[in-house]
Amino acid sequence: MEAIEKLYFLGPKGTYSEVASEKIKDILNFKNETVEVSTITKIAQLVNQNPTTMAIMPIENSIEGIVRPTIDSLYSTDVKIQAQIDIKVEHCIASFGKKEEIKHIVSHPQALAQCSLYISQEFDENIELISANSTSEALHSLLNKDKTYAAIGRYDIAKKLNLNIIDTNIGDIKENRTRFVLVSKTKIPLKKDDRTSIVFNTKNESGALLKILEIFKKYNLNLVYIESRPSKKVFGEYNFFVDIDKGYDEIVEAIAEIKKECNFYKLLGSYPVIH
Repeated sequence: MEAIEKLYFLGPKGTYSEVASEKIKDILNFKNETVEVSTITKIAQLVNQNPTTMAIMPIENSIEGIVRPTIDSLYSTDVKIQAQIDIKVEHCIASFGKKEEIKHIVSHPQALAQCSLYISQEFDENIELISANSTSEALHSLLNKDKTYAAIGRYDIAKKLNLNIIDTNIGDIKENRTRFVLVSKTKIPLKKDDRTSIVFNTKNESGALLKILEIFKKYNLNLVYIESRPSKKVFGEYNFFVDIDKGYDEIVEAIAEIKKECNFYKLLGSYPVIH
């Protein structure tokens, strides 16, 4: 890993992004600098500006779906996905006060959504939900709050901050996982590629998307993920983000045909899935 000097992750310390970054560090035997960054958009910009850096970014949660800033950043920069890593997510709720004193709950919007059933059952309808950039930031924010504030985040971080753990494993669905991607402009040597991610938009004509889907069918390609997002260029125009469960070398012919049916096409990466 001599070519890569820094690894960025979504901070502050204690996020699941840091957990994913520690896992990739062990796999790559990465000994250089690790840096926390406040937003996903800023992470992508930093890596895009410097080919000697890489980053871990959350891209999908098994409950709440796609992390929009990540796929928008992949579309708008030249960074490529180098690997995928899945991390199990378990939330607790903590405070300096007691459960009956809580009037405000702080966390990342996805964590609040993942615990929405618990919140609605355990607190009244006047509870205020406050967004934070990360679950770790939410827990740390309690250091400057009174006892009416609680935060949702990781149990071990809450314990380190000497918070009162009110409840554990509060997610609405217990098998909750987040998919992270390792990104860089520099190719990072790992094991054999077994997934490819692309983005495209179709010609503005009837049946345009169907033509592309028929190409996938023709080559017997399994789409493990597909998502549409506004192109942000033309109103009513959408980009389609697709994950295919084969490495790029195995789908070259299919991609050549797909390109012919697109107004825009971009390879987001061909990479291994690390379990």
